[in-house]
Amino acid sequence: MKVELSPQELKALLLLLEEHLYYGWIEQDGEFEVVASGRVSPALLALLQRLKRLQRDAA
Repeated sequence: MKVELSPQELKALLLLLEEHLYYGWIEQDGEFEVVASGRVSPALLALLQRLKRLQRDAA
């Protein structure tokens, strides 16, 4: 699959992936609270690394 992203979309996606890397999965804690688990998705980590590598190579 190939997906073309605008610069704004790429920036937003990178921000979300970096937030995921920092916080991990967000999980529900009780009925109304959420907490950061610290557990990161290996697939999302690989995607972030790949996008950053492609971004560096394009520069």
